[in-house]
Amino acid sequence: MPDADSCAVSPETLARMEAEASRLHDAGSFTEAIGLLRKALDLRRRLHGAVHSEALEARNRLARSLRAAGRFGEAVRHYLEVLDAQLARLGPDDAGTLRARSRLANTYYAAGRYDEAAVQFEDILRERSRVLGSMHPDTLRSRGSLANTYACLGRYDEAAGLHRQTIRDREEVLGDFHPRTELSRVRLGAVLKTSENDPPATEEEHPL
Repeated sequence: MPDADSCAVSPETLARMEAEASRLHDAGSFTEAIGLLRKALDLRRRLHGAVHSEALEARNRLARSLRAAGRFGEAVRHYLEVLDAQLARLGPDDAGTLRARSRLANTYYAAGRYDEAAVQFEDILRERSRVLGSMHPDTLRSRGSLANTYACLGRYDEAAGLHRQTIRDREEVLGDFHPRTELSRVRLGAVLKTSENDPPATEEEHPL
């Protein structure tokens, strides 16, 4: 049952609080956004319960700003809580559960935890290929993300192979000149250049 404090906050007030936090995030004011999002999460948990979809989305928004602020440990903890709730509510094959895993994997990637990111992206790619099909846009994004991660681990041949496959599939699904097709070509070129010169694989673009 909602407590008295949460009942005193209208849905409109909560929506405005979250909209202002989104504006602050987009402006790069992550600390201020995080403060508002913590309050919004607390209110939504008290109003709806910890595993309600509204509370989980509030937790996702907070984790996103924490990740942008470089507070990766906190972001990972929140994304893990969302993932656990999604697994319990929806099961491992649900699109929402796979999105939760993708957010977690991207956070590992952003933190430079490439081995952990690779494990997650491998599982996500396998599940999305099975559930959605190998040519689904979400599957193609997962394949590109895995390729980026392999490049950061120095697994250049595997990364290049995945990028080439993604280019072929995006050409078929999206067309030769779609921005995502072009992005895959750029990333393949970066992997090939890096593998030739063999410098440390840093500053990889955040995976989709």
